[in-house]
Amino acid sequence: MPEHITVSVGDDHVDHIDEVVERLRAAGMHVDQVLRPVGVITGSVETPAAEALGQLAGVVAVERQRTVRLPPPDAGVQ
Repeated sequence: MPEHITVSVGDDHVDHIDEVVERLRAAGMHVDQVLRPVGVITGSVETPAAEALGQLAGVVAVERQRTVRLPPPDAGVQ
């Protein structure tokens, strides 16, 4: 099952972020957004491949995006 992730690019690779994007795609990531000014790439990848992305050149962190669902305001206390 694919999971949504956020990839942080190292400061020394921000000027070459397109190369990092290509490495991520080659490793199986579907890239949704490339936020060049802040060095962040968002997208999704199959769960087993997520760990390997952190080993790619230029990648300093891979964070899984979490979803939090709250009950409606009029719901009783849980």
